[in-house]
Amino acid sequence: MSKALVAFDFLLQEQVPRAPIYVLFGDDEYLKRLCLEKIRRAILGREDADLGYRALEGGQTAFAEVEMELSTLSMFADGPRVVVVTDADRFVSQSRPQLERLLESPPASGILVLILDQFPSNTRLFAAAAKSGIVVDCGVSKKKPAEIAAWLSAWAAAVHGLRLQKAAAEMLVELVGTNPGTLDQELQKLSQSGTTKSITPEMVSRTTGTWRTKAVWDILNAALDGRTADALQELDLLFQAGETPLGVLGMLSATLRRYAMAAYQVGHPHPGRPRLSLQQALKEAGVPPFALKNEEARLRRLGRKRAERLLDWLCELDLAMKGGSATDPRILLDRFICLLGQGELADFRGRFLPL
Repeated sequence: MSKALVAFDFLLQEQVPRAPIYVLFGDDEYLKRLCLEKIRRAILGREDADLGYRALEGGQTAFAEVEMELSTLSMFADGPRVVVVTDADRFVSQSRPQLERLLESPPASGILVLILDQFPSNTRLFAAAAKSGIVVDCGVSKKKPAEIAAWLSAWAAAVHGLRLQKAAAEMLVELVGTNPGTLDQELQKLSQSGTTKSITPEMVSRTTGTWRTKAVWDILNAALDGRTADALQELDLLFQAGETPLGVLGMLSATLRRYAMAAYQVGHPHPGRPRLSLQQALKEAGVPPFALKNEEARLRRLGRKRAERLLDWLCELDLAMKGGSATDPRILLDRFICLLGQGELADFRGRFLPL
């Protein structure tokens, strides 16, 4: 019987083999999203990534609808349609015989992607999917820290262009935990923290889990409390310690992206699924358990309206700092901190940076 690929290995493959079905299962949503994006780009390309693509919610989808979508030729994109069924555990349970028959003679016009939590290897459907398609195990809970550290080094080189030493990777896992999404955010911080691409344990210690991290928390706390002057003073201390504006932005972004993801999940729940509590949403966004209470308090101070705008603001600020504005990057970052300190009813119209 063919076995499932490990998500870590699948993500590092240069090529994605074309198959009539891809099954992404396991307990880590971040790995599932990365694998789905890799499949989507490989089949549809970047230009047609939104064309010929159809996403369906498994809890509200019948097999007949999926079969129809797979058999429909795309009007605007070359190649097959990609039909994705998310939260597909219930769909697979109810449509197992039909899926088995589909794999016996899959349509040439469509490719099916199933995303689910459980996909037992002792079933006929697993055997059929692994034989004619690609099954990817996106589980993390049973992985050893050493396995995750080894993947982290390879991922750092492939995606971020970093040479992450073995000891540095192990330290990252020890400091941050085994959540791939959180670890990837730490790699983003490291890639923005300086000019060197060789990451040592000393650099990890300097960037992760140290007084610099505490300083970032102090900046966010002060800003969200309306103590803008205190936040700017903490920011200046980081600059005096040798941090660059882009490096500070990287550290701020790691936390603010989690806020944005959590706020969106709470404000836009999946159809057919119960609304998540704020702590549950933060946990799914990659916040470690020990930090949930404090992060929830910060996010509540930020407010949902501003939290949902964070990704746009961060993107705008990043572009401005990298040459999109003649304004000193330090001044741009000061303005952003001031923005975070504005009240919930602040005017959100227009650009927040006078570039």
